[in-house]
Amino acid sequence: MFRRPFLETLSPSDRETLNARMTLRSYDKGEMVISVAEGGRDVYFVLEGRAHALLYSSDGKAVDYREIGAGDMFGELAAIDGQPRSASVVAQDPTRIGRLSHAAFQDLVDNHRTFAWSLLTHLSTQVRDMTGRIFEYSTLVVRERLIRELIRLAGGDAIETGPAEIRPAPTHFDLAARISTHREAVSREMSAMAKQGLVVKRAGALYLHDIAALRALCPPEDWRP
Repeated sequence: MFRRPFLETLSPSDRETLNARMTLRSYDKGEMVISVAEGGRDVYFVLEGRAHALLYSSDGKAVDYREIGAGDMFGELAAIDGQPRSASVVAQDPTRIGRLSHAAFQDLVDNHRTFAWSLLTHLSTQVRDMTGRIFEYSTLVVRERLIRELIRLAGGDAIETGPAEIRPAPTHFDLAARISTHREAVSREMSAMAKQGLVVKRAGALYLHDIAALRALCPPEDWRP
C-alpha cells in the first residue's frame, strides 16, 4: 500500500501553522539527531534528506526499525507518553529537519482537529507496518525478507513488474540491519540473485530487473495487515 508522508496529509492551514512554529536545522550524513533513552518531548519533521531510526545490540549489531524520508515525522511517541526516546535517529544523507516544541505539538493536537486525525492515521500506519515486519521476521527466511525489503525500497506496491531502481544502492550492512540478519547472509543472497539476473548494482544504484520474478520467490502477501 502506498504511504503518504505525514506532511502531505496535512491541510494547508495546518501545514502553515506547523511551518510557523518549527525551528530548522541541517544535519550532516551520519550525525545523530536524537539518542535512544534520552529525555525530551519535542517532535521532528524531515524536510529534506532522510534518516533512520535504529538500535544497537550489546554486540554492536544494528537493528533498523524505520527509514524516515522527506515529509515524515519522528519523536511523536515521547511527545505523547512522556517516556524516553525508544530509538536513536541518525541522518543518512545531508538532511534538513524541522523541530517542534512539545508545547506547540500539544496545542496543535488539542486545537486542530484535522492535525490530530492525521496524527492518528500516521500512528495506525506505524503499527500496521511494525506488525507486518514482526510477521516477516517470524515466518520468512532471509532471502524472502530481503526480497520484500528490496521491493519496498524500490517503491513497494506501486511497482508491478520492473525494472526498478534503488538509488543510492543500500549497503549489505544496511540491508542486514533492516531485515534482522547479518551482512554475510545478505551478501550471499544478493550474489545468488545477481547470478540469476534479478539484481545488478551499477553507477551507485541497485537495479531490480524483474519485480514479478522476485515476488514469485516469496509467499503471497495476503497475510498483510
